[in-house]
Amino acid sequence: MKRICVITTSRADYGYLYWIMKGIQAKDKLEGDGSMELSVICPLNHQAWDNIVDEFRFIYATEPINSIADYGRFYTECLNLFQRSYIAPDIVVILGDRFELLAAATAALLLNIPIAHLHGAETTLGAFDNEIKNSITQMATYHFTATHKYAENVARMRGLCNPNHHNCLYKYNFDEIRYADSHIYSVGSPGLDWLTRTKLLSKQELQQYVSIDLNQPFIVACLHPTTKEPDHEAAHALNFMAALTSTDEQILLISPNCDPKNDVIRQVAQATAKNFPKIHIVSNLDHIVYLSLLQYAEFMVGNSSSGIIESASFDLPSVSVGNRQAGRIRGNNIFDCPCETEAILTAIDRAREWNATVGKCDNPYGDGKSSERIVKILEEIP
Repeated sequence: MKRICVITTSRADYGYLYWIMKGIQAKDKLEGDGSMELSVICPLNHQAWDNIVDEFRFIYATEPINSIADYGRFYTECLNLFQRSYIAPDIVVILGDRFELLAAATAALLLNIPIAHLHGAETTLGAFDNEIKNSITQMATYHFTATHKYAENVARMRGLCNPNHHNCLYKYNFDEIRYADSHIYSVGSPGLDWLTRTKLLSKQELQQYVSIDLNQPFIVACLHPTTKEPDHEAAHALNFMAALTSTDEQILLISPNCDPKNDVIRQVAQATAKNFPKIHIVSNLDHIVYLSLLQYAEFMVGNSSSGIIESASFDLPSVSVGNRQAGRIRGNNIFDCPCETEAILTAIDRAREWNATVGKCDNPYGDGKSSERIVKILEEIP
């Protein structure tokens, strides 16, 4: 039996990993003779902790992760857990570019445990996530990318694209693309699988989770720290909130992640919300609740990757603010602008115009069948 250990540290990556974890667990028969066995490592302050414990069998907790100061401790905890006989993974699955995931990847690398990396080689120039993501790509053995372009990026990073490698890509299975003589697979984004595998909630079902009136127009907003521009975080937060207060819609504002300077954004947001009752701040949302809200929102605004990856599946215009997501592949529903109040408001006007005149787009991140492809490939790995 192949032992697969999945690392999840927040609700954000859990939404992308959920169906992969379910698929691996389904291969693990209760008699213990299945093709794969799943273990999960996550911190005690994981926003979906109760859900994870309810859904999965072998869960191993680490101390809470609240800031970059917890990096070293998480590395040590992963290093110790990977060496336990009851976990001893054959493959460690890691998604994305969070700083704590680099710690987990380093632990796996030093123990010679192959890493399967999801959402690698995506350019996000405004955050140190970019360098972290590329570091994990270099450490990983198996690569599951969200688009064909990102598969090409991984191949270049791994030295597989050269003049003598004429036919880098060939069909692997269904809509998957695999690089010849490698383990690079373009499978799409597993975050979209919820749209094909679950039923989204109605307004009536959603209302219990939020304090805004879902029968009135609302915007979904989120501003994370732009970690390469820490000296500008306070100004960015003030500009962002000033733009939001100038709109007519209700604002559902999702709190920032735990990157450095997140406290600056939180303080500005909370101070602004006290004077503008239309701004409703939420710490986090269940993934299906979050996706269900997107089907009713007027548009998105902020610098979350969700504003680029998930938004297109809802034909939802999205204003991408600042440099955090600079370089990421986007659909024609994305409107980029600097983090300046007037620029944000101009981009919002363009988003409204697009919604009224175009209103349709293709999502470059896949078809909602990524998880089953990933699970199948993991199962077939010798």
